[in-house]
Amino acid sequence: MPGDNARDTAAKRDHRTEVAARKRALMRARLMDAAMKVFATAGSRMPVIEDIVREAGVSRGTFYQHFMSLDEVLHALSLSQSDQMTRDILPIYDPLKEPWQRFSVGFRLFLKRAAADPIWASFVTRSSSAVNDKLLVRDYMQEDLRRGLATGQFNFERLDEAVDFMMGASIAGIGALGRGVEDPEGYMDASVRMALVGLGCASKQVERAVKFSRDYLSNWPPRKPEGRP
Repeated sequence: MPGDNARDTAAKRDHRTEVAARKRALMRARLMDAAMKVFATAGSRMPVIEDIVREAGVSRGTFYQHFMSLDEVLHALSLSQSDQMTRDILPIYDPLKEPWQRFSVGFRLFLKRAAADPIWASFVTRSSSAVNDKLLVRDYMQEDLRRGLATGQFNFERLDEAVDFMMGASIAGIGALGRGVEDPEGYMDASVRMALVGLGCASKQVERAVKFSRDYLSNWPPRKPEGRP
C-alpha cells in the first residue's frame, strides 16, 4: 500500500541518518583521541595536523570534515577532558556540604588524577589556558569560593581573582605531578594547604581540611554496613 511504502522509505532514511551520525561521532572521537596522544607526547614542539592524522590513521581530508583547524580540535578536546573529569568526580564531591570540604577534596582529586595518569596531566597542562573560562570545574570552584566567602570560611578580596589564582595553582600542580615528584601525597598535602592559606582560611581549619581531603579520598568508596548488598 502507498502508505506502507512511505513509512518504509522514511524508516530507511532515518536509519541511514542515524548510522551516518554514529559513524561521524566515532570518527570525531578517534581524531580527538589521536590529538590527545600527540599533544601529550610532543614535548616542547607544537604539533601539526599531520601528526594527528598520522596517529589516527586517516587522511587530512577526513580531519577537515570534523575540525577546521588545530586550535579547534584542541579547544574541543580541552573542554571534553576537563568536563568529563569533573562529571566523573561528582559522586565523590557532591555529597560534601561545607565549602572548605568541597574545595579541598575537589582540588586534591585533580592532583590525584595527574599523579595516576601522566598523559592526561601533560595534555591538561598544555591545553588548559585555551578554554580556562569555559571549564565546568571553574563553575563549581567559583560557587564553592563564593559560598565559602559568604559563610566566613574564606577571606579574600575578589572572587574572580581568587578563582583565576586557584585554577592556575591547580594546573601547575597537575603538571608537576604528571612529570613526577618524590612524595606525591606530601606534595598534595602542601598544595591543598597553600591553596587554603591563599583563600584566607584560618590555620586550624587549613590543617583540618588537609587531613580531611586525604582521609576522605583514602577511604573512598565508603564501606557498606555488613549484611547490606
